[in-house]
Amino acid sequence: MAFRLYEGADHTSVYAKYRSVWTTDITDRVLTYLQEKFPAPYMYDHAIDVGCGSGQFTHLLAPHFKQVTGIDISANQISAAIKGNDKKNITYKVGSGECFSIADQSVELVTCVQAAHWIDMDKFYAEAYRVLKPNGCVALISFTFPEFGAHPQAKLLTKPLGNYYDKLWETSCPAEMINRLKHVYNRYPDEIFACRPPLEDHLRDETMTIVHDMTVEQVVGFASSSSGYVKYVKKYSSSDILETLQKNILKTLGEDATLDTVVRVTFPVFILFGRKPG
Repeated sequence: MAFRLYEGADHTSVYAKYRSVWTTDITDRVLTYLQEKFPAPYMYDHAIDVGCGSGQFTHLLAPHFKQVTGIDISANQISAAIKGNDKKNITYKVGSGECFSIADQSVELVTCVQAAHWIDMDKFYAEAYRVLKPNGCVALISFTFPEFGAHPQAKLLTKPLGNYYDKLWETSCPAEMINRLKHVYNRYPDEIFACRPPLEDHLRDETMTIVHDMTVEQVVGFASSSSGYVKYVKKYSSSDILETLQKNILKTLGEDATLDTVVRVTFPVFILFGRKPG
């Protein structure tokens, strides 16, 4: 994996608290694609979630598979995932996004959620092909910059948040890291992220969104969970950038706004699918 991020214990706890945004309609879409050429038994055998973090998406796969394995390069993330796991059919293990400790042709689904931009995709797809059963599928899933609504002034939040992320990138992130982060906002360009032969049936779905009502405190917490913030505070340990973001959000929402003020946050989702030939 090109970058090792989200590994500190403090950041891991923030990530677990504020990144639980995924919903069952996203897993339903993935399963619909899988079922097109791999009809559903009562339960599928095995899915693996690569770059699983603290297990937010891994957890949603559990009702559909006899076994689910979450893999992440960060021992702290895996520790948090294990601590928060209440599903007997989920196993978490430390491992990279380029070499899975999984048997050949043993899984029906490989997911990679909000992590593919940190991974060597040629190696990832080679491993996905190795572990997938015939007609098994791979799904890269992510979301772009959030959109805001509900509160009358909420749409104006794009500016203070944009300024916050721009400052993180410009002052503390190396050029290669910035380029990888830009891949997210460019929705994983096909020339880098589309599935490789001998995988086939490449499909892009940009029709879905995730919608949550979040407090200002939660929006700021979400911003603090970014990889850019981790880099920034290491370089500028006394910075008040997060406090400034909070003040700017409250100012934007108006004089009556508090940390408990609720805004509607919409995350535009994109999914890149691929399939192993049958």
